[in-house]
Parts: sequence; structure tokens; C-alpha cells
Amino acid sequence: MTTRRTPGRWSSPAAWTGAAILSLSIAGGPTAGAQTDGDASSLPGHLRPAADGVATLVYDASPGRPIGLTFVPGSGDDAVVLSLNASAGDLQPLVAEIRELALLRRPASLGRIVRLGDDLGDALLGPIAGELRNVSHLVLSADGPLSDLPFGAIRAPRSLDPQGRYLVETRTLCWVSPALGTDNDDNPLGGERPVALVIADAVYRPPARPLGASMSDGGISWRQHAARRNQAGTIRALRLPVVSRFGQAASPALFWESTESYAVRFLHLAVEARIDPANPDRSALLLSPKQYDEQAIPVATGQLASRLALEPESLVVLSGLDTGNHGVGPGPFVEAFGAAGADSVVASLWPVVDESTTHLFEAFYGNVAGGTTTAAALRRAQLALLAEPLRFEQGEDREPVEFDASHPYYWAGYRVYRGSAETCA
Repeated sequence: MTTRRTPGRWSSPAAWTGAAILSLSIAGGPTAGAQTDGDASSLPGHLRPAADGVATLVYDASPGRPIGLTFVPGSGDDAVVLSLNASAGDLQPLVAEIRELALLRRPASLGRIVRLGDDLGDALLGPIAGELRNVSHLVLSADGPLSDLPFGAIRAPRSLDPQGRYLVETRTLCWVSPALGTDNDDNPLGGERPVALVIADAVYRPPARPLGASMSDGGISWRQHAARRNQAGTIRALRLPVVSRFGQAASPALFWESTESYAVRFLHLAVEARIDPANPDRSALLLSPKQYDEQAIPVATGQLASRLALEPESLVVLSGLDTGNHGVGPGPFVEAFGAAGADSVVASLWPVVDESTTHLFEAFYGNVAGGTTTAAALRRAQLALLAEPLRFEQGEDREPVEFDASHPYYWAGYRVYRGSAETCA
């Protein structure tokens, strides 16, 4: 694939425009045209991968025009700018539907999820399938409705993967945000022994599972508070001192006191969140949804960074986010924790019941402790849920319960964010 360059100047990902003509029918599948014309000469350095086997895909889903795709190979070849003959308005209903079906958790929804995944995979990856054959790591950046899309659950085009598997089964995925990985020179605790800080709120209410309700799937019935503690407690696999704040101790006052008293290298927040795209200053982590003003941790970039100074190479996990279909994804939280010194962020697109989340993060933290990169550690944990049923011990004199967590609801809503394509790889 070649490009014919035209004069242009980089301004922002939202300003990229391609001129490849891709004839796309959402219902019937895409066919590719032959024209290319674009300028990627001013591509920011953080989007350029530095190793073979890595490629960056940047999707510009600005409203009112075709979606732009910039493909940046790690081989040092020129970037390719394409334009898809589908707009953000065309794909937004598909993104909303695949999210809605995932949240239903019903096995009967899998057929439709697969069909939607095929359509989205052909639309978003089909035009560059040939260039992706030798790529094992995909670095992603997207705006608009694509920022809320669980990319791991779209299906690889048959021209790329004859089996048509989920994308996460064939590639390691990592999202890039330039807000991450910046040095925080204001951290006065940099010389102290680092700790892992865990905040888990017992008041949190996942969709379709009110407080105090049982998890009926697989015959499992546990108190939610205990399940939430188990999820957050998986961070102990990192073999660092752990500071825990659960239930009533998970208050904003104790959160700030803990972050100011300890050198926080790992921060796991199993709490609900509020995303307000119309007013980013209203976005917050909610420790008690009924008492928003009193129990909120604001994540406006300046407010969070003014009080939170994370250790170098720190990891923040936000396991209870629900981004909805606002078109911003976890962006406000990633930027806020990046300004506070985070090197990488794991964020959810929707909250998942704690029993299965416990297994995912137990595997994730174990992989990280073993030296696996963050993106690869998450992928391995997701693949483990896909590969075999979860096994829950029920205590003495009771048979263990096996539970199928292969539905995309349980694993597709998690993402890793890093500061650049190079650190992603």
C-alpha cells in the first residue's frame, strides 16, 4: 500500500483526514477501493512504534465526515492515511448494541455479538488486513463512539484470521495516551519503599445486581462486600506491602490521607465512577453513589494531580468504570491519573461482577509480578477466562462450582493505556 502525499500540517488526531475511498455497507460488509491520499508526515512521536511486529491504528471518528484511519507500521515505513466510507453516526449504533448485548450476559446474545464483531472487524480492520499479518501488537487510539468500543470483542477479518476469532485472541492490544508516563518531580516520597493501595467501596452497585443480591449464575451466592474485598485483594500477588481501605474506611478523607502518607506504586480502585462529557470537572470516582458531593473523588486533571503524587512506573487500575456511550471512553480518568504521575492505567468500559473480576485480576497481577508487560498481562488474563470455566470452592463438604466466563461481558470491557507506542510494546 502506498500513499501520495499532499501538503498538510498536523494539528490533532481529530484533524486527520484521509482520502482513500472505501465502499462500506454496514449490513453487507465492506469492499475496498483503490485510492489513497493523505499526509501523516507530522505524526506525533508517541504514536510511532519502534519495533517490528507492532503497529499503531488511529481512528478519527469526528462527527459529520468519514472515519479516518492512520496506520503506522513499526518497520519504519511511511504511515498510511485512509478514509472509511462510514461515519461515526454509522458505527455508533453498532457500538451501542454490542455493549448492550455484552451487558446482558446471556448465552443467546453471543450469536448477535459475533455478527456485530464481524461487521466491525471488516469495517475497521479489513482495509489494512494485509499489513497486519505480521503484527502481533496493536497500539490503538480512537475518539467518538469508537472510544467506547470493546475492541477485543470485534472479530478479526477472515483475510487476516481464517478462524475469525476475537481480536484479543490474535493480537495484544494497548491503548495510547500521551498523558501517561510523564515524570512527577513533585513526589516527596520517591525514596521510600513503595506500597500497593487498594480502595474498595461496599456501597458500589453493578448494573442488574443490586446491593445485597446474590450472584445466581452457576449457583454461586456470596455477600457482595466479601466479593469486593476478594477482588481488590488480588493485588497481593505483587508481593508489595498492601494498604487496604474497605467499606466505611473507603472514604475520600482516608484516600487522600493514604496517598499522602505512602509511596504508592500500584493503586487499585474498585469503585463506581461518574463520567460527565459535557462538564469534565464533574467526572469523579464515587465512593457512595447516594452521597455524591460528600463521597466523591474529583478527577478533573488539576484537582487530582494537586493532591496525588504517584511513584515512578506506577500502575492504576479502575475496575468499576462504566463509560456508557458518551464518546469519551475512560479518557478523563486516564488523563487525570496521568497528570498525577501514572505510567499505565487499566480501565473498564463497564463494571463486572466481582466474582469473575477476582479471577481476572488474580491472573493479571500474577502475570505482572512475573515480569510480563501490562498489556500482555491483561491479555493472558482475558484469554484464561475464554479458555476454561472458572472454579469456585464452596467450602467443606460441598462440591466446587464451575462457571463459564467466556461471554464478552466478563473480559472484553478492560483496556490497558500506556504513554506511547514504544512503551505499549
